[in-house]
Amino acid sequence: MIIKSRFIDTPTPQNMRDFEGYLIVEDGKIKKFTLDKPEGKVVDFSDYIIMPGFVDTHTHLTQVELMGKWHTDLFDWLEKYVFPEEMRFLDRGYAIRESEKFFNLLAQSGTTTAVVYGPSRMESVDAAFQIARKVGLRTIMGQTLMNENVPEELRISMEKAKKDIIALWNKWNNDFSRYALTLRFALSCTPKFMKELSQIARKRNMIIQTHISEQEREVEEVRRRYGRNYAQVYDEAGMLYEKTILAHGVHLKDEEMNLISKRGAKIAHCPSANFFLHSGVMNIKKILAHGIEVSVGTDIAAGQFTSILPVLRDAYYANPIHPVRAFYMATMGGAKVVSMDDKIGSFELGKYADFVVIDLKNLANIDDFPLEILSQLMFRGDDRNIKATFVAGKKIFERD
Repeated sequence: MIIKSRFIDTPTPQNMRDFEGYLIVEDGKIKKFTLDKPEGKVVDFSDYIIMPGFVDTHTHLTQVELMGKWHTDLFDWLEKYVFPEEMRFLDRGYAIRESEKFFNLLAQSGTTTAVVYGPSRMESVDAAFQIARKVGLRTIMGQTLMNENVPEELRISMEKAKKDIIALWNKWNNDFSRYALTLRFALSCTPKFMKELSQIARKRNMIIQTHISEQEREVEEVRRRYGRNYAQVYDEAGMLYEKTILAHGVHLKDEEMNLISKRGAKIAHCPSANFFLHSGVMNIKKILAHGIEVSVGTDIAAGQFTSILPVLRDAYYANPIHPVRAFYMATMGGAKVVSMDDKIGSFELGKYADFVVIDLKNLANIDDFPLEILSQLMFRGDDRNIKATFVAGKKIFERD
């Protein structure tokens, strides 16, 4: 495949690259860039710009129907809306229908890789993986595992969880679909549950994902229950290592940031969700100063957007970050968080051709300076500006 366009990427938090020409894709990977027209049929996107596909490092499949359902307290919101909806996913048929909606929405929004909290049952997660692969999205997902303080229907025993994890890991473990150990948070899992399952994950070099320090009431309850801070609880359970993704981190203390940095764990920043639930504002400057890699997540359904673009706008409102850093977090930074920075996230030769074609209509002119384009996309863009989405050189969405 040969594509003609203007290409912009952000390989570091401080640098962007801007070039026009022809992109040659072979076997799903970037083979070459050239200024001279090569032999062969050309797909002409010269009226658009092309960027690396967006990496959404925190979102919930089981909450797609809950967007816009208001509450300001995390615990009450979980009880009123989230747990009842997640129980509907015990029905595999319902899981299939919702998965089709969810993954297609992400593809339409320019997301090419998503880190997903899946249903609580193995059969529904397996079905969701099948749908994600059919849609073409690169997906990292696991069962949302819990064994206490949630409705009985959503709980799972240690023995069953161990069997499910290994079975799903063995089936879904490649560059396109990866199983991730997914523990909701410290208040829905016993210490033994977290520790033994984390041992299984670390032995297989699995991604571990969970929530941390989203709301003050949650942090206080963890301290009351364990007598230690949130990061210490996870560290004692063996959950913190270089493949751990911690969502939120709004109320982390310096000693927690030091520990997270020491273990090499990462943070998924979800500003839109934090605004919606009035959770507070994550201090990105302080977290970055501790050497922690930060990416972004839509966090459906507390987050109200399937598109990363308005999430970047909210990230700026939370902290005055430069547009280059914002798009880095959504692309190359996200790739680092999911341990795929050698495969996706920028336009290096040999990487997968995961990219999004962006229509600048009503935002900017195609010949504007690249920083102006990023700024307009960040503050005014949304899913309507996505013309097409490609994963490994295969078109998984195109807007008429």
